[in-house]
Amino acid sequence: MKKLRNITVISILLLGSHAIAKTNTEQSISQLKTNAENSEANHKQYQDNLDIVNKNVDQADKAVKELQKMKKQLISNTQNVDKNKKALGEMGKEIDQMKLKEQEKVAKEDKQIDDVRKLLEKLEANKKKRQENLQAYGQMKVQLEQEQKDWDTQVLQMATLQKQLDEKEKKAQVEKTNWQAKRKDYESETQKWGSKAQSSRDTYNKMSKLSEQ
Repeated sequence: MKKLRNITVISILLLGSHAIAKTNTEQSISQLKTNAENSEANHKQYQDNLDIVNKNVDQADKAVKELQKMKKQLISNTQNVDKNKKALGEMGKEIDQMKLKEQEKVAKEDKQIDDVRKLLEKLEANKKKRQENLQAYGQMKVQLEQEQKDWDTQVLQMATLQKQLDEKEKKAQVEKTNWQAKRKDYESETQKWGSKAQSSRDTYNKMSKLSEQ
């Protein structure tokens, strides 16, 4: 931000004797004109600085909102992971029960093979089919266990990401607070110099009219 101009404050007696030299009056008017121009320049500079601060506050506010949105989505995803893990656990229990039933049937049918030779061909076919089922269920169980491990890994990754988002949000909130404080200062300075610029311009105009009389 640019350095503001210095203004020399000169007190001028507006109501004076006609004996005041014209050259002194012209010099006073010139100084008033300079003061008015400098005040206007300061007002413009503070207004420019205020515009920059307002833009920075808006950008910081957008960053905070975006981070909050990401955190909300992350929490939703984590809840879905827990739900899916629970469903996989229930499926694993059901598979264990199905495996147990199949194993019981295999043992029973092995006994029936010895007792009933006539049913040997049918029972052997049934046994082969059930063994295939057992192998398929076993592979499904291994796959489910691997998926459970994958979900656990994703939960850890999401926890890490959430921590990073918390830190970024905290920094963004600090930055927003700092810019809001600067905006308050620049609003005050802008108002102050706006008033001074108007006052200097009014004095300059008044003296200019007096000098023309």
